[in-house]
Amino acid sequence: MILLCVALSAGCAAPAERDAPEDTAVDSQAIECGKDCILAMVNKQLALMGEFDNDAEFDASLRELVAVGPAVVPVVVGVYKEWSVSASPDPTVPARPGEMRWRAAHLLGLLGFRDGIDPLNAIATSPLPEPGKDEHLFADEYRVRLRAIVGLERLHAADELKAIHSAGDLLRTPAAASLYALGIDVGGIKLVDARRALAEDLADAKDYNPNLGRPAQPDKPGDRKFKVTPRTDTPSTAR
Repeated sequence: MILLCVALSAGCAAPAERDAPEDTAVDSQAIECGKDCILAMVNKQLALMGEFDNDAEFDASLRELVAVGPAVVPVVVGVYKEWSVSASPDPTVPARPGEMRWRAAHLLGLLGFRDGIDPLNAIATSPLPEPGKDEHLFADEYRVRLRAIVGLERLHAADELKAIHSAGDLLRTPAAASLYALGIDVGGIKLVDARRALAEDLADAKDYNPNLGRPAQPDKPGDRKFKVTPRTDTPSTAR
């Protein structure tokens, strides 16, 4: 299976896709903060993930969290488990549980602490719900697991990604893409320049042709005249 691997998408809104700022320290010193203080900071960060045009505040808030140190990780994991702890920026439009878990999983990767590997791996390898029972729930949970895969890639968790790939389920290809990004080619991935691919794209005569067996179609749009014949098998609606 060939994956057009321009970038691994986790399928979420643009504001939450921002990378961690390059300098993640605050005055190069750790910030002393208790559990309640950390929880408030985490809630703020998760809320910022749902807002637009706030890059400066988003980056500053993330730097403060990173400066607290690895103690942030178990707090984020707790929020992941208790998704309703964090409120949506707009109280009239509450975020779905899956959205809040997505944000928490994303934050675990953004923080950059190795302590985040185990919880991200647990998220990525947890069983998916049955798609036939609730398609929306399945879609949410699949997106959460994709985000966990990206987090593992960010933390260079190659062993965990290899195990996920070997499991051979729906996350096999995303795990292969993340491994490829880390310089480990497990097959099934091909890096393609999208602009070049589109420029060189040629029609394949073997592709399904809906006009097969029909007269040649006009070269220019609008060349063919259409004639609509009224149906006689339905009652008239005219009065």
